[in-house]
Amino acid sequence: MKLFLKYIKSFKTIAISFNESKVTRTQKEKDYEILFNNDQIIGLNIFNFQSEKSFSLEDNELQELVRPYISKYFGDFEYKNQFIIAKVVECEKIPDTHLSKCKVNTGAEEIQVICGASNVKKDIYTTLATVGSWMPDGSRISQGKLKGFDSFGMLCSAKELEIVNENYNKQGIMEWDLNDSYIGKSIWEVLNEK
Repeated sequence: MKLFLKYIKSFKTIAISFNESKVTRTQKEKDYEILFNNDQIIGLNIFNFQSEKSFSLEDNELQELVRPYISKYFGDFEYKNQFIIAKVVECEKIPDTHLSKCKVNTGAEEIQVICGASNVKKDIYTTLATVGSWMPDGSRISQGKLKGFDSFGMLCSAKELEIVNENYNKQGIMEWDLNDSYIGKSIWEVLNEK
């Protein structure tokens, strides 16, 4: 399951979204609220949560804390990695644009991603937001077209993912000093290793 999960410290609330549909009604429970689009559950707001910790997008501690709330409505589920280490195996400039057409190895398959970063190149290890991933601002990555080319995800910068770490380049997509054994792993797992 891919979902948007964010701790909003100023409201002492954990916000969870399952899809981008408009909220048409809510239902208040003891310490949380269920968000609906007609009869479909599209999100939850868990109230009165306090922590001084800054949580990453796919923080394991936060995921496990909200698991019982989600399981109550969706049964057993597994979280799917949204942001993974990927390797650009081919990269060619798209004429008359700032874009590049890239073939990217996800560990499970090779996909096409259109990228506008100036530092994208063949053989770089970078961060891929897979289709269906939720960005920190609550927007969702979808399959799309740029300049007529299909794109199946997004190569990300540290800034786009709100990663504050001096080890990663400030401009362009993230560049990882890794090898092929890391392809397909969650970036959060790798960040915790480094």
